[in-house]
Amino acid sequence: MHGYRIVLTADKSVMNKYSDGLFYGFLVTAPHNAGRYLSFGRLLRFILKDPPSHDDGKAVIAPQGLRRVEAALLDSGVIEPDDLIVAAPQRLEDVIGPETEVIGVSAIDPLGMGPASTTFSGPYGLIPGEPSTAYYFRELITSDVVQGARRRGAYLIVGGPGAWQISLDKMREYGIDVVVDGEAEIVFPKLVKHILDGGKLETPTIIKVPMAQYPTGDRIPLLRGATVGGVVEVSRGCGRGCSFCVPNLRRLRHRKLEDIIHDVKVNVESGQFNICLHAEDIFQYGGTPFRPNYGKVVELFKEVRGVDGVKNIGISHAALSSIASSPKTVKEISEILGLDRRHWMGFQTGIETGSPRLMEIHMRFKPYPFSPEDWPEVVERAFAISEDNGWVPCATLVINLPGEREEDVIRTVELVEKLRPYRSFIVPLLYVPMGESFQPSRPMHLIRDAAWYHIELYRAVWRHNMRWLKELAWDYSSWNDLPARFAIRTLVRIIRWFIDRRVERLFEERIEELRKSHDGLTAMVRKYERARPELRR
Repeated sequence: MHGYRIVLTADKSVMNKYSDGLFYGFLVTAPHNAGRYLSFGRLLRFILKDPPSHDDGKAVIAPQGLRRVEAALLDSGVIEPDDLIVAAPQRLEDVIGPETEVIGVSAIDPLGMGPASTTFSGPYGLIPGEPSTAYYFRELITSDVVQGARRRGAYLIVGGPGAWQISLDKMREYGIDVVVDGEAEIVFPKLVKHILDGGKLETPTIIKVPMAQYPTGDRIPLLRGATVGGVVEVSRGCGRGCSFCVPNLRRLRHRKLEDIIHDVKVNVESGQFNICLHAEDIFQYGGTPFRPNYGKVVELFKEVRGVDGVKNIGISHAALSSIASSPKTVKEISEILGLDRRHWMGFQTGIETGSPRLMEIHMRFKPYPFSPEDWPEVVERAFAISEDNGWVPCATLVINLPGEREEDVIRTVELVEKLRPYRSFIVPLLYVPMGESFQPSRPMHLIRDAAWYHIELYRAVWRHNMRWLKELAWDYSSWNDLPARFAIRTLVRIIRWFIDRRVERLFEERIEELRKSHDGLTAMVRKYERARPELRR
Protein backbone atom coordinates (compact mmCIF):
# COMPACT_ATOMS: atom_id res chain seq x y z
CA MET A 1 0.00 0.00 0.00
CA HIS A 2 1.11 3.58 -0.56
CA GLY A 3 -0.03 6.98 0.64
CA TYR A 4 -2.12 9.23 -1.59
CA ARG A 5 -1.74 13.00 -1.83
CA ILE A 6 -5.51 13.46 -1.51
CA VAL A 7 -7.62 11.15 0.66
CA LEU A 8 -11.40 11.56 0.73
CA THR A 9 -13.48 9.64 3.24
CA ALA A 10 -16.41 9.67 5.68
CA ASP A 11 -17.18 7.93 8.95
CA LYS A 12 -18.95 4.55 8.95
CA SER A 13 -22.37 6.06 9.76
CA VAL A 14 -22.20 8.02 6.49
CA MET A 15 -20.36 5.58 4.20
CA ASN A 16 -22.44 2.47 4.79
CA LYS A 17 -24.68 0.06 2.89
CA TYR A 18 -27.00 -0.46 5.87
CA SER A 19 -27.57 -3.96 4.49
CA ASP A 20 -29.11 -2.37 1.38
CA GLY A 21 -31.78 -0.64 3.46
CA LEU A 22 -31.12 3.09 3.00
CA PHE A 23 -33.84 4.11 5.49
CA TYR A 24 -31.99 2.21 8.25
CA GLY A 25 -29.57 5.12 8.28
CA PHE A 26 -31.93 6.87 10.67
CA LEU A 27 -31.04 4.27 13.32
CA VAL A 28 -27.67 5.94 13.92
CA THR A 29 -29.40 9.08 15.21
CA ALA A 30 -30.05 7.08 18.42
CA PRO A 31 -27.45 7.27 21.22
CA HIS A 32 -24.31 5.21 20.80
CA ASN A 33 -24.80 3.89 24.35
CA ALA A 34 -28.34 2.76 23.54
CA GLY A 35 -27.24 -0.85 24.08
CA ARG A 36 -28.95 -0.52 27.45
CA TYR A 37 -32.25 0.02 25.63
CA LEU A 38 -33.84 -2.80 23.60
CA SER A 39 -30.36 -4.34 23.11
CA PHE A 40 -30.15 -1.67 20.40
CA GLY A 41 -26.39 -1.64 20.13
CA ARG A 42 -26.20 -5.37 19.46
CA LEU A 43 -28.95 -5.17 16.86
CA LEU A 44 -27.28 -2.23 15.12
CA ARG A 45 -24.11 -4.26 14.59
CA PHE A 46 -26.03 -6.50 12.18
CA ILE A 47 -26.78 -3.43 10.04
CA LEU A 48 -23.93 -0.96 10.58
CA LYS A 49 -21.02 -3.01 9.25
CA ASP A 50 -17.67 -1.77 7.99
CA PRO A 51 -18.15 -0.18 4.56
CA PRO A 52 -17.07 -2.47 1.70
CA SER A 53 -13.67 -1.77 0.20
CA HIS A 54 -11.35 -3.05 -2.51
CA ASP A 55 -7.96 -4.62 -1.81
CA ASP A 56 -6.23 -1.26 -2.22
CA GLY A 57 -8.50 0.46 0.34
CA LYS A 58 -10.75 2.18 -2.16
CA ALA A 59 -14.37 2.44 -1.07
CA VAL A 60 -16.81 0.41 -3.17
CA ILE A 61 -19.54 2.96 -2.44
CA ALA A 62 -19.35 6.49 -1.03
CA PRO A 63 -21.76 9.29 -0.12
CA GLN A 64 -23.11 10.99 -3.22
CA GLY A 65 -21.72 14.39 -2.17
CA LEU A 66 -18.24 12.96 -1.66
CA ARG A 67 -18.39 11.39 -5.14
CA ARG A 68 -19.24 14.82 -6.56
CA VAL A 69 -16.17 16.32 -4.89
CA GLU A 70 -14.03 13.46 -6.19
CA ALA A 71 -15.28 14.12 -9.71
CA ALA A 72 -14.80 17.89 -9.35
CA LEU A 73 -11.16 17.41 -8.35
CA LEU A 74 -10.44 15.07 -11.26
CA ASP A 75 -12.32 17.22 -13.77
CA SER A 76 -10.41 20.32 -12.68
CA GLY A 77 -7.04 18.67 -13.40
CA VAL A 78 -5.50 19.81 -10.11
CA ILE A 79 -4.71 16.20 -9.17
CA GLU A 80 -3.84 13.08 -11.13
CA PRO A 81 -6.16 10.08 -10.65
CA ASP A 82 -3.33 7.98 -9.16
CA ASP A 83 -2.83 10.59 -6.41
CA LEU A 84 -6.46 10.64 -5.25
CA ILE A 85 -8.47 8.00 -3.41
CA VAL A 86 -11.93 7.77 -1.91
CA ALA A 87 -11.18 5.42 0.96
CA ALA A 88 -13.25 3.36 3.35
CA PRO A 89 -12.71 4.72 6.89
CA GLN A 90 -11.39 1.46 8.34
CA ARG A 91 -8.68 1.40 5.63
CA LEU A 92 -7.13 4.83 6.27
CA GLU A 93 -3.92 3.36 7.66
CA ASP A 94 -3.37 1.74 4.27
CA VAL A 95 -3.82 4.93 2.21
CA ILE A 96 -2.54 7.79 4.38
CA GLY A 97 1.21 8.27 4.40
CA PRO A 98 3.98 10.90 4.30
CA GLU A 99 2.77 11.93 0.82
CA THR A 100 -0.72 12.85 2.05
CA GLU A 101 -1.39 16.59 1.87
CA VAL A 102 -5.19 16.80 2.16
CA ILE A 103 -7.70 14.62 4.03
CA GLY A 104 -11.26 15.54 3.05
CA VAL A 105 -14.14 14.27 5.20
CA SER A 106 -17.81 14.41 4.28
CA ALA A 107 -20.13 14.86 7.28
CA ILE A 108 -23.91 14.70 7.57
CA ASP A 109 -24.45 15.03 11.32
CA PRO A 110 -20.97 15.47 12.85
CA LEU A 111 -22.04 16.81 16.25
CA GLY A 112 -25.47 15.19 16.48
CA MET A 113 -27.25 18.53 16.10
CA GLY A 114 -29.60 17.55 13.27
CA PRO A 115 -33.37 17.31 13.82
CA ALA A 116 -33.47 13.50 14.06
CA SER A 117 -30.48 13.09 16.39
CA THR A 118 -31.60 16.03 18.54
CA THR A 119 -35.02 14.40 18.92
CA PHE A 120 -33.80 10.91 19.78
CA SER A 121 -30.50 11.68 21.57
CA GLY A 122 -28.54 14.33 23.38
CA PRO A 123 -29.66 16.78 26.09
CA TYR A 124 -33.13 17.36 24.61
CA GLY A 125 -33.86 13.97 23.08
CA LEU A 126 -35.78 10.87 23.99
CA ILE A 127 -32.76 8.91 25.28
CA PRO A 128 -29.84 10.85 26.79
CA GLY A 129 -26.46 10.21 25.28
CA GLU A 130 -24.19 11.05 22.36
CA PRO A 131 -25.78 10.17 18.99
CA SER A 132 -24.00 7.46 17.03
CA THR A 133 -23.51 9.94 14.19
CA ALA A 134 -21.45 12.20 16.46
CA TYR A 135 -19.59 9.27 18.02
CA TYR A 136 -18.41 7.83 14.71
CA PHE A 137 -17.45 11.25 13.34
CA ARG A 138 -15.38 12.05 16.42
CA GLU A 139 -13.80 8.58 16.33
CA LEU A 140 -12.67 9.14 12.74
CA ILE A 141 -11.52 12.76 13.04
CA THR A 142 -9.50 12.28 16.23
CA SER A 143 -7.98 8.93 15.23
CA ASP A 144 -4.21 8.51 15.41
CA VAL A 145 -3.91 8.01 11.65
CA VAL A 146 -5.73 11.26 10.80
CA GLN A 147 -4.15 13.41 13.49
CA GLY A 148 -0.74 11.86 12.78
CA ALA A 149 -1.05 13.02 9.17
CA ARG A 150 -1.92 16.52 10.41
CA ARG A 151 1.19 16.60 12.55
CA ARG A 152 3.20 15.80 9.41
CA GLY A 153 1.63 18.79 7.64
CA ALA A 154 -1.55 17.46 6.00
CA TYR A 155 -4.68 19.62 6.11
CA LEU A 156 -7.87 18.11 7.50
CA ILE A 157 -10.87 19.59 5.66
CA VAL A 158 -14.49 18.83 6.56
CA GLY A 159 -17.53 19.54 4.37
CA GLY A 160 -20.93 18.10 3.57
CA PRO A 161 -24.51 18.78 4.66
CA GLY A 162 -23.56 18.86 8.35
CA ALA A 163 -20.72 21.38 8.06
CA TRP A 164 -22.92 24.10 9.58
CA GLN A 165 -22.71 22.35 12.97
CA ILE A 166 -18.95 22.83 13.43
CA SER A 167 -17.73 25.99 15.18
CA LEU A 168 -14.16 27.29 15.44
CA ASP A 169 -13.98 26.10 19.04
CA LYS A 170 -15.02 22.59 18.03
CA MET A 171 -12.45 22.68 15.21
CA ARG A 172 -9.70 23.43 17.72
CA GLU A 173 -10.94 20.67 20.03
CA TYR A 174 -11.09 18.05 17.27
CA GLY A 175 -8.06 19.17 15.27
CA ILE A 176 -9.90 20.28 12.10
CA ASP A 177 -8.11 22.79 9.88
CA VAL A 178 -10.81 23.91 7.44
CA VAL A 179 -14.60 23.60 7.23
CA VAL A 180 -16.26 24.18 3.85
CA ASP A 181 -19.89 25.13 4.47
CA GLY A 182 -21.93 24.94 1.26
CA GLU A 183 -21.75 23.34 -2.18
CA ALA A 184 -18.07 22.60 -2.75
CA GLU A 185 -17.67 21.48 -6.39
CA ILE A 186 -16.22 24.83 -7.53
CA VAL A 187 -14.53 26.05 -4.34
CA PHE A 188 -12.86 22.83 -3.15
CA PRO A 189 -10.63 22.20 -6.21
CA LYS A 190 -9.30 25.78 -5.90
CA LEU A 191 -8.58 25.21 -2.23
CA VAL A 192 -6.78 21.95 -2.94
CA LYS A 193 -4.74 23.53 -5.74
CA HIS A 194 -3.60 26.25 -3.37
CA ILE A 195 -2.39 23.61 -0.89
CA LEU A 196 -0.70 21.41 -3.51
CA ASP A 197 1.10 24.46 -4.93
CA GLY A 198 2.68 25.01 -1.52
CA GLY A 199 0.30 27.68 -0.27
CA LYS A 200 -0.41 28.02 3.42
CA LEU A 201 -3.78 28.43 5.13
CA GLU A 202 -4.61 30.21 8.35
CA THR A 203 -6.24 27.57 10.54
CA PRO A 204 -8.75 26.90 11.83
CA THR A 205 -10.95 28.62 9.29
CA ILE A 206 -14.54 28.26 8.08
CA ILE A 207 -15.22 28.92 4.40
CA LYS A 208 -18.83 29.94 3.77
CA VAL A 209 -19.38 29.20 0.09
CA PRO A 210 -21.33 32.06 -1.55
CA MET A 211 -24.28 31.04 -3.70
CA ALA A 212 -22.56 32.63 -6.68
CA GLN A 213 -20.05 29.77 -6.37
CA TYR A 214 -22.70 27.05 -6.45
CA PRO A 215 -22.65 25.06 -9.71
CA THR A 216 -25.45 25.30 -12.22
CA GLY A 217 -27.28 22.08 -13.06
CA ASP A 218 -25.12 21.35 -16.10
CA ARG A 219 -21.90 21.98 -14.12
CA ILE A 220 -22.58 19.40 -11.42
CA PRO A 221 -19.78 16.90 -12.18
CA LEU A 222 -20.57 13.37 -13.34
CA LEU A 223 -19.99 10.51 -10.94
CA ARG A 224 -16.74 8.54 -11.10
CA GLY A 225 -17.86 5.82 -8.67
CA ALA A 226 -20.87 4.19 -7.04
CA THR A 227 -22.88 5.93 -4.34
CA VAL A 228 -24.40 4.80 -1.05
CA GLY A 229 -27.88 3.49 -1.76
CA GLY A 230 -27.43 4.03 -5.48
CA VAL A 231 -28.36 7.67 -4.92
CA VAL A 232 -28.35 9.75 -8.10
CA GLU A 233 -29.06 13.45 -7.86
CA VAL A 234 -31.61 14.81 -10.34
CA SER A 235 -32.24 18.29 -8.86
CA ARG A 236 -30.84 20.63 -6.23
CA GLY A 237 -32.62 23.21 -4.14
CA CYS A 238 -36.31 23.82 -3.69
CA GLY A 239 -37.51 27.42 -3.71
CA ARG A 240 -40.85 27.06 -1.89
CA GLY A 241 -39.85 29.44 0.87
CA CYS A 242 -40.18 27.40 4.09
CA SER A 243 -38.55 29.42 6.87
CA PHE A 244 -36.69 26.54 8.56
CA CYS A 245 -35.50 24.41 5.62
CA VAL A 246 -31.88 24.40 4.42
CA PRO A 247 -32.60 23.28 0.80
CA ASN A 248 -34.88 26.29 0.42
CA LEU A 249 -31.80 28.50 0.76
CA ARG A 250 -30.54 27.08 -2.53
CA ARG A 251 -32.15 27.91 -5.85
CA LEU A 252 -33.74 25.06 -7.79
CA ARG A 253 -31.52 23.53 -10.48
CA HIS A 254 -32.03 20.45 -12.63
CA ARG A 255 -29.48 18.13 -14.18
CA LYS A 256 -29.62 17.08 -17.79
CA LEU A 257 -31.28 13.73 -18.38
CA GLU A 258 -28.18 12.35 -20.12
CA ASP A 259 -26.08 13.27 -17.06
CA ILE A 260 -28.51 11.47 -14.78
CA ILE A 261 -28.45 8.38 -16.98
CA HIS A 262 -24.63 8.45 -16.95
CA ASP A 263 -24.66 8.38 -13.14
CA VAL A 264 -27.19 5.55 -13.09
CA LYS A 265 -24.94 3.50 -15.38
CA VAL A 266 -21.88 4.17 -13.20
CA ASN A 267 -23.77 2.76 -10.23
CA VAL A 268 -25.00 -0.28 -12.16
CA GLU A 269 -21.51 -1.03 -13.44
CA SER A 270 -20.32 -1.04 -9.83
CA GLY A 271 -23.03 -3.45 -8.69
CA GLN A 272 -25.58 -0.91 -7.44
CA PHE A 273 -28.70 -2.19 -9.20
CA ASN A 274 -31.17 -0.35 -6.95
CA ILE A 275 -31.28 3.34 -7.83
CA CYS A 276 -32.61 6.15 -5.63
CA LEU A 277 -33.41 9.37 -7.49
CA HIS A 278 -32.67 12.31 -5.23
CA ALA A 279 -34.43 15.68 -5.22
CA GLU A 280 -36.16 17.72 -2.54
CA ASP A 281 -39.35 17.06 -4.52
CA ILE A 282 -39.09 14.60 -7.40
CA PHE A 283 -42.11 16.24 -9.06
CA GLN A 284 -40.17 19.49 -9.50
CA TYR A 285 -37.76 17.89 -11.97
CA GLY A 286 -37.68 19.82 -15.23
CA GLY A 287 -39.95 22.57 -13.91
CA THR A 288 -39.91 25.53 -11.53
CA PRO A 289 -40.98 25.64 -7.88
CA PHE A 290 -44.48 26.65 -8.97
CA ARG A 291 -44.69 25.34 -12.54
CA PRO A 292 -44.14 21.57 -12.57
CA ASN A 293 -43.40 19.76 -15.81
CA TYR A 294 -45.03 16.39 -15.20
CA GLY A 295 -44.09 15.18 -18.67
CA LYS A 296 -40.41 15.58 -17.80
CA VAL A 297 -40.93 13.70 -14.53
CA VAL A 298 -42.54 10.73 -16.26
CA GLU A 299 -39.83 10.76 -18.95
CA LEU A 300 -37.18 10.66 -16.21
CA PHE A 301 -38.61 7.45 -14.75
CA LYS A 302 -39.02 5.84 -18.16
CA GLU A 303 -35.40 6.55 -19.11
CA VAL A 304 -33.97 5.31 -15.82
CA ARG A 305 -36.18 2.23 -15.95
CA GLY A 306 -34.76 1.52 -19.40
CA VAL A 307 -31.13 1.38 -18.24
CA ASP A 308 -29.90 -2.19 -18.56
CA GLY A 309 -29.27 -3.74 -15.14
CA VAL A 310 -31.52 -1.49 -13.07
CA LYS A 311 -33.70 -3.66 -10.83
CA ASN A 312 -35.53 -1.18 -8.64
CA ILE A 313 -36.03 2.57 -8.64
CA GLY A 314 -36.87 4.62 -5.58
CA ILE A 315 -36.98 8.29 -4.69
CA SER A 316 -35.67 10.24 -1.72
CA HIS A 317 -38.34 12.94 -1.36
CA ALA A 318 -41.71 13.99 -2.74
CA ALA A 319 -43.94 16.88 -1.70
CA LEU A 320 -47.47 16.04 -0.57
CA SER A 321 -48.89 19.03 -2.44
CA SER A 322 -47.34 17.72 -5.67
CA ILE A 323 -48.89 14.30 -5.12
CA ALA A 324 -52.29 15.79 -4.32
CA SER A 325 -52.25 18.05 -7.38
CA SER A 326 -51.38 15.33 -9.92
CA PRO A 327 -52.61 11.82 -9.02
CA LYS A 328 -52.33 10.96 -12.73
CA THR A 329 -48.55 11.42 -12.60
CA VAL A 330 -48.30 9.27 -9.47
CA LYS A 331 -50.24 6.52 -11.22
CA GLU A 332 -48.06 6.70 -14.35
CA ILE A 333 -44.87 6.41 -12.29
CA SER A 334 -46.30 3.47 -10.35
CA GLU A 335 -47.11 1.67 -13.59
CA ILE A 336 -43.59 2.27 -14.90
CA LEU A 337 -42.08 0.87 -11.69
CA GLY A 338 -44.55 -1.99 -11.34
CA LEU A 339 -45.61 -1.05 -7.82
CA ASP A 340 -48.31 -2.93 -5.89
CA ARG A 341 -49.33 -3.73 -2.32
CA ARG A 342 -46.25 -5.83 -1.60
CA HIS A 343 -43.79 -4.06 -3.89
CA TRP A 344 -44.14 -0.48 -2.70
CA MET A 345 -41.90 2.58 -2.79
CA GLY A 346 -41.07 4.48 0.38
CA PHE A 347 -40.23 8.17 0.31
CA GLN A 348 -39.55 11.01 2.72
CA THR A 349 -41.93 13.93 2.96
CA GLY A 350 -42.91 16.68 5.35
CA ILE A 351 -46.28 17.15 6.99
CA GLU A 352 -44.62 19.38 9.62
CA THR A 353 -47.91 20.58 11.12
CA GLY A 354 -51.67 20.24 10.83
CA SER A 355 -52.12 23.93 11.61
CA PRO A 356 -53.03 26.24 8.72
CA ARG A 357 -51.95 29.17 10.92
CA LEU A 358 -48.38 27.85 11.23
CA MET A 359 -48.36 26.98 7.55
CA GLU A 360 -49.19 30.60 6.74
CA ILE A 361 -46.38 31.84 9.00
CA HIS A 362 -43.58 29.43 8.12
CA MET A 363 -44.51 27.48 4.97
CA ARG A 364 -46.89 29.65 2.99
CA PHE A 365 -45.98 28.16 -0.39
CA LYS A 366 -45.47 24.56 0.72
CA PRO A 367 -49.11 23.65 -0.12
CA TYR A 368 -49.00 25.29 -3.58
CA PRO A 369 -51.09 25.10 -5.77
CA PHE A 370 -53.35 24.88 -2.72
CA SER A 371 -53.56 27.40 0.12
CA PRO A 372 -52.30 27.06 3.72
CA GLU A 373 -55.93 26.79 4.84
CA ASP A 374 -56.29 23.67 2.67
CA TRP A 375 -53.22 21.95 4.14
CA PRO A 376 -54.87 19.26 6.32
CA GLU A 377 -57.06 18.17 3.38
CA VAL A 378 -54.05 18.25 1.03
CA VAL A 379 -52.10 15.94 3.34
CA GLU A 380 -54.93 13.43 3.67
CA ARG A 381 -55.57 13.46 -0.07
CA ALA A 382 -51.87 12.86 -0.81
CA PHE A 383 -51.78 9.96 1.64
CA ALA A 384 -54.86 8.42 0.01
CA ILE A 385 -53.33 8.76 -3.47
CA SER A 386 -50.09 7.22 -2.21
CA GLU A 387 -52.02 4.31 -0.68
CA ASP A 388 -53.78 3.62 -3.98
CA ASN A 389 -50.54 3.58 -5.96
CA GLY A 390 -48.02 1.68 -3.82
CA TRP A 391 -46.27 4.73 -2.36
CA VAL A 392 -45.54 4.76 1.39
CA PRO A 393 -44.75 8.12 3.03
CA CYS A 394 -42.23 8.46 5.83
CA ALA A 395 -43.45 11.83 7.06
CA THR A 396 -42.00 14.29 9.55
CA LEU A 397 -43.72 16.61 12.01
CA VAL A 398 -41.93 19.61 13.53
CA ILE A 399 -42.39 20.14 17.26
CA ASN A 400 -41.85 23.57 18.86
CA LEU A 401 -41.96 25.67 15.70
CA PRO A 402 -41.53 29.37 16.57
CA GLY A 403 -44.93 30.73 17.59
CA GLU A 404 -46.46 27.29 18.19
CA ARG A 405 -49.66 27.32 20.31
CA GLU A 406 -51.83 24.70 21.94
CA GLU A 407 -54.45 24.86 19.19
CA ASP A 408 -51.78 24.28 16.52
CA VAL A 409 -50.70 21.02 18.11
CA ILE A 410 -54.31 19.92 18.59
CA ARG A 411 -54.94 20.46 14.87
CA THR A 412 -51.90 18.27 14.18
CA VAL A 413 -53.25 15.55 16.48
CA GLU A 414 -56.55 15.60 14.58
CA LEU A 415 -54.72 15.29 11.26
CA VAL A 416 -52.55 12.37 12.42
CA GLU A 417 -55.65 10.50 13.58
CA LYS A 418 -57.24 10.97 10.15
CA LEU A 419 -54.15 9.43 8.50
CA ARG A 420 -54.31 6.13 10.37
CA PRO A 421 -56.02 4.18 7.52
CA TYR A 422 -53.08 4.89 5.18
CA ARG A 423 -49.83 2.89 5.21
CA SER A 424 -47.13 5.28 6.36
CA PHE A 425 -44.68 6.09 9.10
CA ILE A 426 -44.70 9.40 10.96
CA VAL A 427 -41.77 10.88 12.88
CA PRO A 428 -42.02 13.91 15.20
CA LEU A 429 -38.82 15.99 15.19
CA LEU A 430 -37.81 18.90 17.38
CA TYR A 431 -37.35 22.22 15.61
CA VAL A 432 -33.65 22.89 14.97
CA PRO A 433 -32.51 26.29 13.62
CA MET A 434 -29.77 25.04 11.29
CA GLY A 435 -27.73 28.21 10.92
CA GLU A 436 -27.69 31.90 11.75
CA SER A 437 -30.43 32.78 9.24
CA PHE A 438 -33.04 30.59 10.96
CA GLN A 439 -35.53 31.97 13.46
CA PRO A 440 -34.63 30.77 16.97
CA SER A 441 -37.06 29.03 19.27
CA ARG A 442 -36.95 28.29 22.98
CA PRO A 443 -35.10 24.97 23.42
CA MET A 444 -37.49 22.17 24.30
CA HIS A 445 -36.82 18.74 25.75
CA LEU A 446 -38.93 16.21 23.86
CA ILE A 447 -40.53 14.79 27.03
CA ARG A 448 -39.73 16.94 30.07
CA ASP A 449 -40.87 20.21 28.46
CA ALA A 450 -43.85 18.71 26.62
CA ALA A 451 -47.31 20.03 27.45
CA TRP A 452 -50.28 17.67 27.62
CA TYR A 453 -51.13 18.38 23.99
CA HIS A 454 -47.60 17.41 22.88
CA ILE A 455 -48.01 14.09 24.66
CA GLU A 456 -51.37 13.66 22.93
CA LEU A 457 -49.57 14.16 19.63
CA TYR A 458 -46.86 11.66 20.53
CA ARG A 459 -49.55 9.15 21.47
CA ALA A 460 -51.39 9.68 18.16
CA VAL A 461 -48.13 9.20 16.24
CA TRP A 462 -47.22 6.11 18.29
CA ARG A 463 -50.59 4.48 17.64
CA HIS A 464 -50.35 5.28 13.94
CA ASN A 465 -46.90 3.72 13.67
CA MET A 466 -47.90 0.65 15.70
CA ARG A 467 -50.75 0.17 13.24
CA TRP A 468 -48.31 -0.21 10.34
CA LEU A 469 -44.94 -1.11 11.87
CA LYS A 470 -44.97 -4.86 11.41
CA GLU A 471 -46.30 -4.88 7.84
CA LEU A 472 -43.86 -2.23 6.64
CA ALA A 473 -40.87 -3.71 8.48
CA TRP A 474 -41.56 -7.23 7.17
CA ASP A 475 -41.90 -6.00 3.58
CA TYR A 476 -38.87 -3.69 3.72
CA SER A 477 -36.56 -6.17 5.45
CA SER A 478 -37.43 -8.96 3.01
CA TRP A 479 -34.82 -7.47 0.64
CA ASN A 480 -32.06 -7.44 3.28
CA ASP A 481 -29.50 -10.11 4.11
CA LEU A 482 -30.44 -12.62 6.80
CA PRO A 483 -28.62 -10.96 9.76
CA ALA A 484 -30.15 -7.55 9.04
CA ARG A 485 -33.59 -9.06 8.50
CA PHE A 486 -33.28 -10.89 11.83
CA ALA A 487 -32.17 -7.70 13.62
CA ILE A 488 -34.98 -5.54 12.28
CA ARG A 489 -37.72 -8.10 12.88
CA THR A 490 -36.42 -8.82 16.38
CA LEU A 491 -36.49 -5.11 17.18
CA VAL A 492 -40.06 -4.85 15.88
CA ARG A 493 -41.17 -7.84 17.97
CA ILE A 494 -39.65 -6.33 21.10
CA ILE A 495 -41.42 -3.04 20.47
CA ARG A 496 -44.81 -4.59 19.77
CA TRP A 497 -44.75 -7.30 22.48
CA PHE A 498 -43.02 -5.54 25.36
CA ILE A 499 -42.74 -1.81 24.75
CA ASP A 500 -46.12 -0.88 23.30
CA ARG A 501 -48.19 -1.47 26.45
CA ARG A 502 -45.67 0.32 28.64
CA VAL A 503 -45.54 3.33 26.33
CA GLU A 504 -49.34 3.56 26.22
CA ARG A 505 -49.48 3.48 30.01
CA LEU A 506 -46.82 6.18 30.29
CA PHE A 507 -48.71 8.37 27.82
CA GLU A 508 -51.92 8.01 29.82
CA GLU A 509 -50.24 8.81 33.14
CA ARG A 510 -48.32 11.79 31.74
CA ILE A 511 -51.36 13.30 30.01
CA GLU A 512 -53.45 12.99 33.17
CA GLU A 513 -50.70 14.56 35.26
CA LEU A 514 -50.18 17.47 32.86
CA ARG A 515 -53.90 18.09 32.40
CA LYS A 516 -54.37 18.39 36.18
CA SER A 517 -51.47 20.81 36.36
CA HIS A 518 -52.84 22.75 33.37
CA ASP A 519 -56.37 22.90 34.80
CA GLY A 520 -55.04 23.96 38.22
CA LEU A 521 -52.98 26.77 36.68
CA THR A 522 -55.93 27.94 34.58
CA ALA A 523 -58.22 28.01 37.65
CA MET A 524 -55.62 30.00 39.60
CA VAL A 525 -55.26 32.57 36.81
CA ARG A 526 -59.03 32.99 36.51
CA LYS A 527 -59.36 33.44 40.28
CA TYR A 528 -56.64 36.09 40.21
CA GLU A 529 -58.30 37.87 37.27
CA ARG A 530 -61.62 37.98 39.13
CA ALA A 531 -59.86 39.59 42.05
CA ARG A 532 -58.08 42.06 39.74
CA PRO A 533 -60.55 42.79 36.90
CA GLU A 534 -58.33 45.56 35.50
CA LEU A 535 -55.88 42.84 34.36
CA ARG A 536 -58.38 41.61 31.78
CA ARG A 537 -58.47 44.98 30.01
